[in-house]
Amino acid sequence: MGYWSNGSDDVRVYKLADGTFKKLRNKGLPHPGENFSQPSEKPLTYGDLVTPKPGQLRTSFKRLLDAIVARDSKSTRSESQLNELCNLLLLKLESDSIAFYDSSKPVAFQLSPQGETATARAMKEQFNNLKKLRPEVFAEHREGSLDLDDHTIQDVVYELSNLNLLNVGPEAISSAFQVFRRANLKAGEGQYFTPQRVISAAVRMMDIRLEDKIIDPACGTGGFLTEAFLSLVREIPEEKAAQARTWAHRQVYGVDKDSINVKLTRAIMVGLGDGSVNVHIGDSIREDRWAKDYQHLQQPLTDGSFTVVITNPPFGKNLKVGKTDSRRNKYTIAAAASRKAGEYVDLEIGLIFLERAYRLLMKGGRLGIVLPETYFFSPTYKWLPNWLEDRFALRGILNIPMEAFQGFCRAKTNFYVFEKK
Repeated sequence: MGYWSNGSDDVRVYKLADGTFKKLRNKGLPHPGENFSQPSEKPLTYGDLVTPKPGQLRTSFKRLLDAIVARDSKSTRSESQLNELCNLLLLKLESDSIAFYDSSKPVAFQLSPQGETATARAMKEQFNNLKKLRPEVFAEHREGSLDLDDHTIQDVVYELSNLNLLNVGPEAISSAFQVFRRANLKAGEGQYFTPQRVISAAVRMMDIRLEDKIIDPACGTGGFLTEAFLSLVREIPEEKAAQARTWAHRQVYGVDKDSINVKLTRAIMVGLGDGSVNVHIGDSIREDRWAKDYQHLQQPLTDGSFTVVITNPPFGKNLKVGKTDSRRNKYTIAAAASRKAGEYVDLEIGLIFLERAYRLLMKGGRLGIVLPETYFFSPTYKWLPNWLEDRFALRGILNIPMEAFQGFCRAKTNFYVFEKK
């Protein structure tokens, strides 16, 4: 809202939720507690929604995330803030999808003329309904209601309500969500932001096709899975775009221990055209825990059922799988690293992911994995080539510059492409 006065007359100019302006004359100075985020003059319908310009969605996401971090009174932890903003974005995507099929009705995701309390109440009610309608998206999440204050909910709805997220290209959706990927970094747990240029080049090397069934067993916020989907969309004719969505729905899988990562991946995949149902919370390494803690992983992660594994697993010298866990799960790579026959050692989790990928792949399947270069050149790991020799054929190496992960770690990494023997 802008306010002008010459000392005797004044005018207020409100930018409404639909992007138009409303002028009010001689209403006096604004006072504390006034609501400056005004709804449109008439309820928004699908025809009123506008496709965001390049970069606009990314800017909006960043502004909203900054606003929530700076001032929300209910959600004060960064993980919770990300989760709740993600919930609102899922709500917006669902609203646009419904409105597309009935463009005469007002869209659900918009400001209430009764003010921010009424807007917040409506969004919370819609969210409770969404959880029932889309249980696959919220699987394994114990979601309550929207845990943001009314003022924040009003801000998010004001910012996004007149945007058409269905008409945004997959590239723009993916780019916008990188704001959240960066915000959810956990360097202490070996989670690093994989730059888009690394992801794009790596996926091109993997030559993903419609007949492939792919998985990222440490998917983070889904960078490799998203790019795999986009690589198909770019290659196939527009009239066959539905095939790419069907492929994503049936053939794309992801697993991550972090519930916020999984929620973000699902949100991105919903925005792109789905594939969200096969992204799961869980520990893909400790298979002995699946029956008790992650029953939903037992069927999807069947050995020998994927043609492509592509991943950037957590790595760091202190991130190891204990010898007890390796013995329980029969990780031969941890036994190969031992100097004594029949014994297992604590081993870096990135190396354990080599064996997890080997198990997941069918014969002739392709593995693309980011690993520190030292595993292949240091005398400490001189046992590794022998372990690999019986299992994988090396098909290519993509050099990743040191600068790619600057600020997160100093390890020199490469992207390795293997074929299962």
